Amino acid sequence: MDRGHRKPDCPGSVTVFMAMVCGLIAALLLSATEAVRTQGARLYLSMLSNSAMDSLFSQYHKALWEDYRLLGLEHYSDEQLTEEFKGFAEPYLEAKNYYPLKLNDVEIKDMLKLTDNEGEIFEEELLSYMRYGVIESLWDTELVESLIGEVKDGLCLSSFQQSYGEHTRSALRLEEALERLGAAISEQERYEKNARGEAEAYSTYRLRAELSDLKRELLLVEDHVEDYKKRADELREELSITRAEFDKKLASGELSRSTGEALLSEIDKYGTYVEADGERRKLVEALPEKAKTNIGLIDEMLMEADRIDEFIASYTPEEGEDGIDIEGLWSGLFSMLSGYEGLSLDIRKGVEDKEKEKKLESIMELLDKDILDLLLPEGAELERKERELAEPPSETCYMGSDGYGRGVAERLLLAEYMGSFMNYFGRKETEGSLRGSGAYEIEYMLYGGESDREDLEACVRELLLLRSGLDLIHIFSDSEKRGQAERLAVAISGALGFTPITGIMTFFIMSVWALAQAFCDVKALLAGKKVRLMHTKDSFSLSLDELLSFEPAKDEKLEDDTEGFGYIEYLKLLFIMKYGPLQAYRCMDMIQLSIAKGQSDFRMEKCTAALELSIEAESSHIFTETSLLKGLSGGRLEANHSIRTETAFSY
Repeated sequence: MDRGHRKPDCPGSVTVFMAMVCGLIAALLLSATEAVRTQGARLYLSMLSNSAMDSLFSQYHKALWEDYRLLGLEHYSDEQLTEEFKGFAEPYLEAKNYYPLKLNDVEIKDMLKLTDNEGEIFEEELLSYMRYGVIESLWDTELVESLIGEVKDGLCLSSFQQSYGEHTRSALRLEEALERLGAAISEQERYEKNARGEAEAYSTYRLRAELSDLKRELLLVEDHVEDYKKRADELREELSITRAEFDKKLASGELSRSTGEALLSEIDKYGTYVEADGERRKLVEALPEKAKTNIGLIDEMLMEADRIDEFIASYTPEEGEDGIDIEGLWSGLFSMLSGYEGLSLDIRKGVEDKEKEKKLESIMELLDKDILDLLLPEGAELERKERELAEPPSETCYMGSDGYGRGVAERLLLAEYMGSFMNYFGRKETEGSLRGSGAYEIEYMLYGGESDREDLEACVRELLLLRSGLDLIHIFSDSEKRGQAERLAVAISGALGFTPITGIMTFFIMSVWALAQAFCDVKALLAGKKVRLMHTKDSFSLSLDELLSFEPAKDEKLEDDTEGFGYIEYLKLLFIMKYGPLQAYRCMDMIQLSIAKGQSDFRMEKCTAALELSIEAESSHIFTETSLLKGLSGGRLEANHSIRTETAFSY
């Protein structure tokens, strides 16, 4: 071959085509890779957000958890939360990887605090802890429902017991009004008898004195009758209101049918008494008119006595007269006296044994005294300090609504929690207990007083009423005790048979008996002993003979029933029955007060239980930032793009 011969030129079209194809393929691969990276960036942002949120909520309040097993993230502003979130996200943003991100905005989309939703958030945390079974209950739901029914019956019956006790006392005051009227009539009979004697002795001076006294007593008759009528009308009105309330509670089911029927058989006796009093009233109301007639006749007799005195004073015997015809002179006055018909009230009235009646009334009056002084065991140390509640959740967060209804099973768990973590009267101080918001925290949750003493007194009073109602149910069911009460009622009223006043006196005696036994029961509970909810013949310790000498402050009949409940069990029953959002917020009050002793600015409403954030980040392109792709796109590709995600966390 000729070395000097040149080959023909090769065409360049194939090289340019290949270059273009390779460029397009590269652009496709880089774009696909960028799309995958962008999706990875979204996942990375989501992972970053969830991790930062977990780290944020790992800062739960330590004392809140250690003392009360509650989880809450304490914060004092929304900005604080978002800044702390960004701080936990920073290491992920600074990582050298294929997902360069820059946070543009962190926005709180939703937030729930422990104090939100009428206590539901707070309750759910407590229930979540209790459902682990760390604290086991001795009761099951069915038993609790039965016990709550008995507690409601006891408290409901106790309210009527107190009402009808007052009605009995009103009836006794009515009987006393009749006794005063009867005594006035007896006085009139005495003055009338004396006046007749003085007339027979022809003594106008003494006659005037006796007639004046008789007139004075007659003038008081109308006042006595009006007093009686006023008391009778008030008693009828009171009985009508109480009976309407009884019918309402019985119809609504607040009072069980069996207990309602037992009470009805007793309160019907008050209706019988009122009906019998209606017959008496007709006789009583006729007395004022008859008294006016007698007053008029007395005035005439006084005038006649004056005429006799004037005649005698001016008498000048004429010649041949033997003197004044005394019988003739007094004949007119004797005629008036013979026409005088005194008042009479031949009806059954009053009670015979007032000493026993007053003793029974004095026991009822014990409820008006300082019952803590009567019931606290000797040597018991009573907290008296006022609570210094700063911004309590029960005032700042509670809106007064019924909130989220809890079933018996959940209320039972909450009651068990309170019994384990909160203080109450008689709780022995052990390591980790009595943390510091007050000695009677559960009592505060139930009654919301301003001091420990106020709450304990309210609690003891309600326990006393509860026990009184339950003890009365026992007496209703015990025919022997009922018979004893009836016999004592007959003895006190002085009636030969079972009269209307005897009927209501029987119920009064049973009520007082139940109240006195309740004093013994509650005193035993406060002394750390147990008392069964429904007494038996053996466990009912107070006899009727002992009732008449009963002194609660000196009584030593404090039985300890191993089958009964202690003070805390009674508190739990009341807590389960009363529980609602207000009790949840009062529990927060106590927790806040306790923790605030070591951290003065602690507030429950500053503790977050759940948070939802919206995060916006900016990401730059990596694989589409080449000059080739920029050239192909004509420079229309944005250097950065926005990515948004959401994250949420709840304890």
